[in-house]
Amino acid sequence: MPFFYPWTDEPDSEEWVVAFHEAARAEWQADRWNLMLGAWAGGGLIGTQGAAAADWPTSRTAETGSWLGRRFQGLGYGTEMRAAVIELLWALGARMVTSGAVDGNPASARISEKLGYRTVGRREIAPRGTPVGCTLFALEPDGWSSPVPVEIDGLAACRPLFGPG
Repeated sequence: MPFFYPWTDEPDSEEWVVAFHEAARAEWQADRWNLMLGAWAGGGLIGTQGAAAADWPTSRTAETGSWLGRRFQGLGYGTEMRAAVIELLWALGARMVTSGAVDGNPASARISEKLGYRTVGRREIAPRGTPVGCTLFALEPDGWSSPVPVEIDGLAACRPLFGPG
């Protein structure tokens, strides 16, 4: 269970997943939001990619997090998902994108490193009440070049949800 939140301990039900996403939408504010996106391939959901921000108008910093089904790992989807959300965040005016990798989840750390994030520190988290180490990463737009083509459609219609640009 190498995640910030103990997803694997939650009930294995569509109802729980839907309720989690509905709560994120209901709590949305232009200065504090949690964007939950789905990743699809071959006609089905293969994972999720999120970005969350607190004090967005001032910090212009968002943290990324993702989950990818085990059978889809190692195929480049994780890199594509993260690159797409990073491009979206730059388009929204982000000055920094952060992420973290829990000890025991080297794939997450590899994606951050591959995309040019720099290691900025470590901290402990306790998703199940027991402390576990976590490496913290940050990425700034200078020098960013997406390793995959990313096209963003419909941003103008959604832009007001993120406050003044």
